[in-house]
Amino acid sequence: MCRVKPSQISFPGYPFRFGIYENLSLEINPSLHELKMDWELEFMDWASGWWTSPVLDQVIPWMTYLGSHFAVALFIILTWILTRRKKKILASLVLLYGVQSAVIYGVKYLMGRQRPFCFLEGGSKSFRGHELVLDPGFPSAHSALSFMMATLLSAWFPRYRVLFFLLAGFIGWTRIYLYLHYPTDVIAGALLGYGITAYLRTVSGREFS
Repeated sequence: MCRVKPSQISFPGYPFRFGIYENLSLEINPSLHELKMDWELEFMDWASGWWTSPVLDQVIPWMTYLGSHFAVALFIILTWILTRRKKKILASLVLLYGVQSAVIYGVKYLMGRQRPFCFLEGGSKSFRGHELVLDPGFPSAHSALSFMMATLLSAWFPRYRVLFFLLAGFIGWTRIYLYLHYPTDVIAGALLGYGITAYLRTVSGREFS
């Protein structure tokens, strides 16, 4: 069990606190404890020594929301407003989002992998996570949704595909920075986000065009 309380949520850049959730906890299947990857924790602890900065501590908690469900909802609404094929594109994007979410959260609860901050010990591994976390970590939903949007935008605006995927990769990195995901969580999420989107675009023809 990894218990997340407001006393642990002390990241300076995050503007809200979740006092009413103090007694909530994340239940983890003990048989899946081996999914804790010591080498990833060691890498994250080592990397935090050279990429951590007060400026990023303030900015990253906001930037990570670019891969949130709220960001996807806004992406779908804006696409629907700006496109000419409103009914088809709206249905297609909602279907894609539904399939992505079903796969991501199905794998999350099947694997039951605890998040990195559950294993941080000592002052050198201070918990930088900022949000209430109730679901397992593998794969990263933020990473998957970011690469879903990047894949679509790259198909619509191929000239800027490198920029879109760099931004998606950056969002995935913010999850590692905040100790909310292991690197392999982010990689798996990116592969799912890209793979599912590319596959559905292929089989649906012009529906996502």
